[in-house]
Amino acid sequence: MKKLLLMLVVFVLGYTQINAQSKPVYYLVTYYKTDKDKTDEYLNLIKNYASKIWKEKIKAGDVSAYALYSVVATSDDEGYNLISLQASNSINDFTKSNTMELFKKGMPGIDEKTLNAITKNFTSIRTSIKTEIYRQVDGIPSGFQPYYEMNFMKATPGKENEYVRQEKEIYKPIHQEFINNGNRTGWGFSQLVVPVAEASKYNYVTSNAFADWDKSYSLTIEDYHKTYDKLFPKTTSPESARKIVKTEVWKLEISAN
Repeated sequence: MKKLLLMLVVFVLGYTQINAQSKPVYYLVTYYKTDKDKTDEYLNLIKNYASKIWKEKIKAGDVSAYALYSVVATSDDEGYNLISLQASNSINDFTKSNTMELFKKGMPGIDEKTLNAITKNFTSIRTSIKTEIYRQVDGIPSGFQPYYEMNFMKATPGKENEYVRQEKEIYKPIHQEFINNGNRTGWGFSQLVVPVAEASKYNYVTSNAFADWDKSYSLTIEDYHKTYDKLFPKTTSPESARKIVKTEVWKLEISAN
């Protein structure tokens, strides 16, 4: 399926195991818009060339994973249809290596003329819309899955700590129950760290992973309420400390780890 309707963030994909001893995990998320009718051409360039750079970056230890997603649905179209995601344990790791040098390692013997032509092809058919960096707060790891429902959240001013508590102590167990029942395959929760601004539309993102499209929206609000009552009997669901700013569905196109 290469037809694209919809970035990441966020990373956020529940890719890396989180525990008290683990290192922090950061996600560099870049949002792209391809020229009309050029998306398949761009994906072929990624598969044939850029993926070789990804593998070299992973081999060098600069990043731990790399992936490209397409947007297949969005509640707020911001003009991008592809999302590149890199994962690492330090923000500084994202700029440690020289891309051209890695390209030469991945394609030994390539001449400068050919390299410049390939680079020009990349930049001529896509535009970078924006770049963000996220820090993973929590997650139920799953590896890269075919589909993700990405929910971009804005914590209620003055209630950010309460929102984080709710995600970790209430929503995470609910999502674990959904995973146990086969409705989902993973869950992630990440905080936007770059850029940071009080006026940002959102400052957190959650991701729900799915193995197939049919299950992407198989759960209802009633399912959430029933699962809450099962896990937290004789308690009342707390007032939400966040607002869902937008929701997107991403499809995995290419990955390397």
